[in-house]
Amino acid sequence: MKRSLIALGLLTTVSALPFAVRADDGAPVSAPNTERPTSDIEEAVDFAADHISYDRNDDLVIAEGNIVLTHKDLVFHADRAVYDRRAGVVRVEGALWARDSDGNVLTARSMEIREDFQEGLIFNIGLILSDDSRFAAWSAERRESGKTTLTRAAYTACRVCADEGAPLWRIRAVKVIHDQDKKRISYEDATLEFLGVPVFYTPYLSHPDPTVHAASGFLPPSVGHSDELGVVAHLPYYFRLAPHLDLTIEPIVTSKEGLVLASEYRERTGAGRYNVAGSVTYTDKRDDFGNKPGGQEFRGHIFSHGRFALPGLSHFGGTWQWDYDVGWTSDDTYLRRYDIDDTDTVTSRASLERFGRRSYAALTTLAFQGLRVEDDFGTTPLALPQIEYHYQSAPGLLGGRYRFDGNAVALTRVDGMDTRRLSLAAGWEVPLIAPSGSIYELSASVRSDVYHVDGSANPDDPAFAGSDGFEYRILPRLRLAWRLPLVKYGAHSAQTLEPIVAVVAALDGGNPDALPNEDSRIVGFDDTNLFAPNRFTGLDRWEGGTRVDYGLRYGLDMSGFGLNALIGQSYRLTEDDEIPEGTGLEGNVSDVVTRLEVNLSPYLDIIHRMRLDDKTLAVRRNEANVIVGPPNFRVT
Repeated sequence: MKRSLIALGLLTTVSALPFAVRADDGAPVSAPNTERPTSDIEEAVDFAADHISYDRNDDLVIAEGNIVLTHKDLVFHADRAVYDRRAGVVRVEGALWARDSDGNVLTARSMEIREDFQEGLIFNIGLILSDDSRFAAWSAERRESGKTTLTRAAYTACRVCADEGAPLWRIRAVKVIHDQDKKRISYEDATLEFLGVPVFYTPYLSHPDPTVHAASGFLPPSVGHSDELGVVAHLPYYFRLAPHLDLTIEPIVTSKEGLVLASEYRERTGAGRYNVAGSVTYTDKRDDFGNKPGGQEFRGHIFSHGRFALPGLSHFGGTWQWDYDVGWTSDDTYLRRYDIDDTDTVTSRASLERFGRRSYAALTTLAFQGLRVEDDFGTTPLALPQIEYHYQSAPGLLGGRYRFDGNAVALTRVDGMDTRRLSLAAGWEVPLIAPSGSIYELSASVRSDVYHVDGSANPDDPAFAGSDGFEYRILPRLRLAWRLPLVKYGAHSAQTLEPIVAVVAALDGGNPDALPNEDSRIVGFDDTNLFAPNRFTGLDRWEGGTRVDYGLRYGLDMSGFGLNALIGQSYRLTEDDEIPEGTGLEGNVSDVVTRLEVNLSPYLDIIHRMRLDDKTLAVRRNEANVIVGPPNFRVT
C-alpha cells in the first residue's frame, strides 16, 4: 500500500504541470502572450518537440513529434500536444510516458489540463515503480480543491505477465481520493485479491497520506482462535497525542473469556525514551492448573521499559546511561493464556552503566517472578546488587592485549539460601600469523572467586546448594588455537575451507561441593560454544581439565547466494562430573555438532543445526530456523 501512495504523488505532479513551450533548438515559439503569474513562469516546464505550430483561426498551439517536457526531476514524453487558448485547456494525445529521478515510470493514453494548471485529467494510467511493483487506474482527475481522484485503481507488488494470469495478490478500489489539504487518502469499495480471487472487502478505508508521519486512527484489526479463548478479535486504536508521545488502546474480545483491555503508552524525552504496556480483564477465577474454583477476579499484567542518557555524569569520564525493565503479572498462567508472552519467569531490572573507550561498568539490580508451578516466592532470589567491570588494553607486546574482568553479586532470598560472590579475572591474549598463513591465538588467564553462603539448609533446589561460610578458589587456564583459512577464487565465487584446532588446559575439578550453583544450572552444547573456553553459562561452575576442540569450517560466497557450514567435536582427557548427562559433553568424547547456514537472498536465510551421537551418529538434537525480511525487520 505504501507504494500506491508514491504513485499518487507522481500522478499529482504530472496532472499539474505548467508549460513554457520551446522549439527543439531552444528558441521560443512566436505565439500570442498569455497572462500567467510570475510563480508559474518560474516553475515552467522545459519543452521541446520536432515541430511546433500556431493555428490562428482556432487559436491553437500544436506540438508534434518527440515531445519532451522536463520539470524539476520529472521527464515527460509524448507524441502530440495541443494548447487550446479559447478553452483554456492543454490536451496531450496518444501514447505518453514519464520518468522521475527515482526510476518510477508512468504511462497513459491521454491527458487534459486547464491552463491555470489547477485541474487536470489523465486516462488509462500505468505506473511501474522503482521496486518493480505496478499501479494502474482508468483515470486520474485533479480538482482545484486540491483533491486527486483515481477511478478503477489497482496495485500489486508482483510482476504481471500476460501468460501467467493474475498476480499473486492485488488491491483494487473503485475510487481512490487524495485530499492534499486534509492530507488524507480514502478508498471506496476496496478489495484484496489473492491469485485473482477476492479475499477481503471494505466499502470505505481512509488513512493519512505519506506527508503525515503519524495520525490518530484505527490500526488493522486481527481475528484468530485458540483453544483457551475461542475466537479472539483485536481492535487497536492509535492516539497521536504529540510528536513525542502516543498511546495505543486495544480491546481484545474473546468468545470464551470475555473482554480484555490492553494499552501501550510511549514517550520520548530529552534524555531518552520509555514505554508502559499492560492489560486487564475481569473473568472467572483460575487456579495454578487452569481450573475454575468459582467466582470472578481481576487479572492482568504490566510491562515497562526505559533508557535514558546521563550527561551530567560525563565529568567522571565515559558515557553514562541508566535503563530499566519492569514486569508483573497477576498469576502464573495469565501471560500464556492470553498469548501475551510465553516466558516462565518475569524479570525486572534496573541498571546504571558506564561505557569507556576500552572499559565497561554496570551496577544492576534484579528481581524475578517465577511462573512455574514449583516456583516459590520465598526461595526466588533478588540480586541486590550485581556489579560488573570489564577492561581490555590497547595492543602491546607482539600485538597482545591484557584483560581484566570483575563481577560481584549479592543474592538475597526472603526464605532461603543467601549467596555473596566476588570474582576477579586477569588474562593476556595474542594473535600470531605464520608465514604459511596459519593463524595462532594464545591466551593465558587466572580467576579468583570468593563466596559466602548463608541458609544453605533451605535452598531452592538441593542439587545446587552449597555450605554455609566462606569458600574460595583459584582457576588458571591456558588456551592455544590454530586455524588455517584456505581460499579458492572462481570467476564469480569464492570458497573458504578452514580447519580449526584448540587446546585448552586447566586444573581438574575447580567445583568443590561447598560452592552453590546459582547461574550455571543449564549447560548446552552446539556450534556456538564448540570453541568457547568455558561451556557453562555463568561463573559458579568451571569447566576444568585438558581437552582438544576441533572442527572444519566451509564457506561459499556467490552473487546473491552464500553458504556456511561447520562440523566439530571435543575430546576431553578426563571426564568432568559437573557436566550433566544428556548435554552431549559428558564422557571423554563429545557429540558431533553441525551448522549449515544458507543465504538465498538478502531477505531469506535458512539455518540448520544438529547434534549427533558420537558413537552411532543418531540425531540427538535437530533445529532449523528460517529468517525472512529486510535487515531492519527480520522475522524468524
